[in-house]
Amino acid sequence: MGGTVSRVVICHGIGYQYKHAETMLTEWYEALRVGMTDAAHPVPDAADVAAVYYGSCFRSRGTKGGGVDDELRDIPSFEIGDVRDPFELELLEAFAEGTDAPLPGGKGIGQIALRRLERHEGLGKPMGRTVIWMIRQVRRYLDASDTVRECAQKRFERVVTPETRVVIGHSLGSVVAYEALRAHPEWNVHTFISVGSPLGLRAVQDRLLPTPPSAGNALPPVARWVNVAAKDDPIALVKHLEPAFGDVDDRPVVNLPWHKPGKYFFGSHSVLRYLTTEEVAEAVATGLAAGQR
Repeated sequence: MGGTVSRVVICHGIGYQYKHAETMLTEWYEALRVGMTDAAHPVPDAADVAAVYYGSCFRSRGTKGGGVDDELRDIPSFEIGDVRDPFELELLEAFAEGTDAPLPGGKGIGQIALRRLERHEGLGKPMGRTVIWMIRQVRRYLDASDTVRECAQKRFERVVTPETRVVIGHSLGSVVAYEALRAHPEWNVHTFISVGSPLGLRAVQDRLLPTPPSAGNALPPVARWVNVAAKDDPIALVKHLEPAFGDVDDRPVVNLPWHKPGKYFFGSHSVLRYLTTEEVAEAVATGLAAGQR
């Protein structure tokens, strides 16, 4: 699925290092189709929707297990003691701010933050090692000494075509998409849609490339930026990006958590939840219609 036209490009977030573009795109397109149908908007053809897949950029050359169905099986048995990088701890604490209040007790700030995220319905109650793995992927992408960012940006450049009018970035994928759009003002993208985005976090903003020049003046070269953030999504901790980036159309939504055996990360942060919202459907439809004029 996904041809050479790529009028709509979707970029995934964390947790996809053993997935493939075809698998993801099948699920994403179905969610987008449902959302746009329910909102009475024209549905783009499947061949006009493409995926940016950069998950394998996180894997070393010697890693095995491509195509494994169980994502959790390949996550190392991380514990809180493995969170030694100051930026990882900063992210862990920041995301935990968007969860319920901590329970009494706990061995330290990092441990308390981890337990809060483990209990949070908005993330589908992930295991502790999964939370640490998520945090580590964000840190690795933003680490200037790592190769993940360069790899991901090259993957993005290969998917965007002169016909691309709408870019959707979920979670860390919104950071990847933001940087790609800033780096390519020659692209003809009309609408950027960030969903479940951590771009509101100062820790993330300070590590963006190119660095935002100033507060309220850091827009990518698009006609419209729509930011959709769920109330209970702790990854999208800062729900309104307009104060930091400028003219952003911030759209709060409610994504009720849901769970499916054998699947990972299906709380309010789920990309499938976001793609079925009316806010995303309207933004996609408007962007495609504007691009045809």
